[in-house]
Amino acid sequence: MTPAQFSFFRRYLLRMARSSFEDGIIDSGRYDEIESFVNGQDGRSCAAELFSRRFATVPNQGFHLRLKQLREMNGSRFDHIEIMFHAGRRRRRICFVGHRFIPAVEKTLRWNLRQVLEPYNVRLDWSGRDIRSISIFDSIVGRIKEADFCIFDNRATAGRPNVYIEAGVAYAVKTPFILFEYARQGRISIPTDLSHCFAIRYTSYQNLFRELYAKLPVFFEANFPKRA
Repeated sequence: MTPAQFSFFRRYLLRMARSSFEDGIIDSGRYDEIESFVNGQDGRSCAAELFSRRFATVPNQGFHLRLKQLREMNGSRFDHIEIMFHAGRRRRRICFVGHRFIPAVEKTLRWNLRQVLEPYNVRLDWSGRDIRSISIFDSIVGRIKEADFCIFDNRATAGRPNVYIEAGVAYAVKTPFILFEYARQGRISIPTDLSHCFAIRYTSYQNLFRELYAKLPVFFEANFPKRA
């Protein structure tokens, strides 16, 4: 394990713990436990195991870690640490994904979403076709209604408003959704009518998916309480 890998391990777990504390998922005592673990010898040993085997058991913390690789559209890759808690299998949920249908976006976005949403037992769904046809539009409306939640990415959608139409449908039928706002040279093209929705601004898939992963627990708790 290199110093850079250990530094990444510490930053990643502490960011997740801090986000969980700020969002009310864990209390201050639990945060202190995780911080102590990450900064101690057990944390260093766990990090070494993770980067060696791509999987690590975390002593006395109630979760395992798995190292994955996500992708950027230029073909480069970056590390992602998945935190797996000891709990029963989650109920299967369906996520409708709306995005620009070009190969670079399709392959990269779907790969990353599948990796990050895997521990939540989520199946991805998408249309894959132009919604200008009335019959296809009706089909998409029905699938958005049936989905448990949706994710929309506005990357490369200049002049192609399909993603915003689909997001508007989700808003109208009250299907929870997350909107990814791609900021190119600092510019945001999200319509003002959707500006109040749960959105994550990003300049790379690396910062997008690290932010998404940190926010998923509170999104699921808000929309799918454990009692549901």
